[in-house]
Amino acid sequence: MKENNLLHQMAKIISEIQAINIWIDDARTNRIARIRYQKSKPRLKDLVTAYKESRRSYDALQKEEPQCTSQK
Repeated sequence: MKENNLLHQMAKIISEIQAINIWIDDARTNRIARIRYQKSKPRLKDLVTAYKESRRSYDALQKEEPQCTSQK
Protein backbone atom coordinates (compact mmCIF):
# COMPACT_ATOMS: atom_id res chain seq x y z
CA MET A 1 0.00 0.00 0.00
CA LYS A 2 2.81 2.38 0.90
CA GLU A 3 4.43 1.57 -2.44
CA ASN A 4 1.28 2.61 -4.33
CA ASN A 5 1.08 5.86 -2.38
CA LEU A 6 4.70 6.70 -3.17
CA LEU A 7 4.24 5.88 -6.85
CA HIS A 8 1.09 7.99 -6.99
CA GLN A 9 2.86 10.89 -5.27
CA MET A 10 5.82 10.69 -7.68
CA ALA A 11 3.48 10.60 -10.67
CA LYS A 12 1.67 13.72 -9.44
CA ILE A 13 4.96 15.55 -8.98
CA ILE A 14 6.17 14.60 -12.46
CA SER A 15 2.83 15.69 -13.92
CA GLU A 16 3.09 19.08 -12.23
CA ILE A 17 6.67 19.55 -13.46
CA GLN A 18 5.57 18.70 -17.00
CA ALA A 19 2.64 21.14 -16.79
CA ILE A 20 4.97 23.95 -15.73
CA ASN A 21 7.44 23.11 -18.50
CA ILE A 22 4.66 23.09 -21.10
CA TRP A 23 3.42 26.46 -19.82
CA ILE A 24 6.94 27.88 -20.20
CA ASP A 25 7.41 26.32 -23.66
CA ASP A 26 4.08 27.69 -24.89
CA ALA A 27 5.29 31.27 -24.52
CA ARG A 28 5.06 33.22 -27.75
CA THR A 29 8.49 34.82 -27.33
CA ASN A 30 11.77 33.96 -25.64
CA ARG A 31 11.36 36.97 -23.38
CA ILE A 32 8.02 35.73 -22.08
CA ALA A 33 9.48 32.24 -21.64
CA ARG A 34 12.35 33.63 -19.56
CA ILE A 35 9.90 35.58 -17.39
CA ARG A 36 7.73 32.50 -16.89
CA TYR A 37 10.77 30.41 -16.04
CA GLN A 38 11.98 32.93 -13.46
CA LYS A 39 8.51 32.99 -11.88
CA SER A 40 8.28 29.20 -11.71
CA LYS A 41 11.92 28.40 -10.87
CA PRO A 42 11.38 28.20 -7.07
CA ARG A 43 8.35 25.91 -7.53
CA LEU A 44 10.30 23.67 -9.91
CA LYS A 45 13.14 23.37 -7.39
CA ASP A 46 10.65 22.45 -4.66
CA LEU A 47 9.07 19.81 -6.89
CA VAL A 48 12.44 18.29 -7.80
CA THR A 49 13.36 18.13 -4.10
CA ALA A 50 10.03 16.49 -3.26
CA TYR A 51 10.49 13.99 -6.09
CA LYS A 52 14.00 13.08 -4.93
CA GLU A 53 12.74 12.49 -1.38
CA SER A 54 9.88 10.32 -2.63
CA ARG A 55 12.25 8.40 -4.88
CA ARG A 56 14.65 7.73 -1.99
CA SER A 57 11.75 6.48 0.14
CA TYR A 58 10.56 4.25 -2.69
CA ASP A 59 14.06 2.84 -3.26
CA ALA A 60 14.46 2.17 0.47
CA LEU A 61 11.10 0.41 0.51
CA GLN A 62 12.13 -1.75 -2.45
CA LYS A 63 15.35 -2.79 -0.69
CA GLU A 64 13.41 -3.51 2.49
CA GLU A 65 10.86 -5.84 0.90
CA PRO A 66 12.06 -9.36 0.14
CA GLN A 67 12.15 -10.22 -3.53
CA CYS A 68 9.89 -12.98 -4.80
CA THR A 69 11.76 -16.11 -5.66
CA SER A 70 10.46 -19.29 -7.10
CA GLN A 71 10.54 -22.24 -4.78
CA LYS A 72 11.26 -25.74 -5.91
